[in-house]
Amino acid sequence: MNAIAPSQPSLQDSAAREIMLTPAPISADTTCGRMFDLIAADDSMPGMAVVVDPERDHRVLGYIDRFTLLMTFARPVLRDLYERRPVERLMDPHPLLVDVNDSIEGINSRIAREKPEAVMRGFVVLSGGRYAGVSTALRLMTKATEQADRRSCLLEEARHAAEAANRAKTTFLANISHELRTPLNAVIGFAEVLQSEMLGPLGTAKYLEYVTDIHDSGRHLLELINNLLDLAKADVDRLTLSEETLDIVAVAQTCLRLLTEQANRRGVTLRSVHGAGRPCLTADHGKVRQMLLNLLSNALKFTPNGGRVTLGTKLRPGGELAVAVTDTGIGMTEDEQQMALQPFTQIDNRLTRSVKGTGLGLPLTKRLVELHGGRMEMSSVPGKGTTVTLLFPASRLRLSPNGDRAVPAGIDHAAA
Repeated sequence: MNAIAPSQPSLQDSAAREIMLTPAPISADTTCGRMFDLIAADDSMPGMAVVVDPERDHRVLGYIDRFTLLMTFARPVLRDLYERRPVERLMDPHPLLVDVNDSIEGINSRIAREKPEAVMRGFVVLSGGRYAGVSTALRLMTKATEQADRRSCLLEEARHAAEAANRAKTTFLANISHELRTPLNAVIGFAEVLQSEMLGPLGTAKYLEYVTDIHDSGRHLLELINNLLDLAKADVDRLTLSEETLDIVAVAQTCLRLLTEQANRRGVTLRSVHGAGRPCLTADHGKVRQMLLNLLSNALKFTPNGGRVTLGTKLRPGGELAVAVTDTGIGMTEDEQQMALQPFTQIDNRLTRSVKGTGLGLPLTKRLVELHGGRMEMSSVPGKGTTVTLLFPASRLRLSPNGDRAVPAGIDHAAA
């Protein structure tokens, strides 16, 4: 017989005990005529299990189903042949046996895999290896439909709850970011006044060092607050674009200039390499600048002394504009690349532990380029470096006066 160890249902699964009927079993020597009378008297009875001893030993010997019995007795010749014979002559000696704890999904799978005819005939349910009841594919499907409807309702409720939580989170972040940025801007402003010694010397060199730390920490915290707010807005599709026509190479060079001093301090060579022409891109200037600064800052953080970071732009054959940042840093495995795209997640190694970061740069950059209808690609080799490419759709490239999708190329920027 097709008995196997019972599979444990998950918390939301219905089990076989919920769909079984419990007609009394019969013995193998019960006549087919007696069995027919029992079946004919109860329209709800799909079949009966044949056991060793209906009184004491409920080990299953086989199963006789309603359809087989009625079809046999519908023919006078066969009725005369089987009416006084024991039911074991008509029973299926190898019915599908399932456990009372088997899940609906598991039973469906076993019917398809082991006993397709159980769809018409039904199956036997066991408890502790002994007869417990019988059931049918119709009852199985009805329960499966109820279970699917219940899960659908739970998923819908969970979706509404998640959307409400997202809205609450965005509102909270918007409010708290305003409350935080106001005093933080004052801290940064006064730190800059002290740094420049506008009202006179501080008197001790150590004070200037402390003021610089206050200023840098304030700027870092302000950047974190802005990124948090942008990420929250992106989650609920509330980020908007203020579009204009950009010279992407000029934007790239501005970003490189802003990070030149940082690159020099870290001993990293910072370069730009651009393909033929300077594409005109319709995009949000502030968000494009933010994306490039995020990628360049990440690359600088994870590139050791003596390394190189390159920012390049290129038109791909399909018309897309590719803006790529390539470094010769620590690189990442495929699993680490997936981690890097999760908010607040950083790869755990010696170099990442030595630099500041919140893990928001890459996830936010991905959301921002997708907001422009583009996508982000990442390729990396541990120990050799990483390339992150922003791809803007061809529809965002604009014609220049001479009819081309670019303006004349400028001079490459390099910092060492």
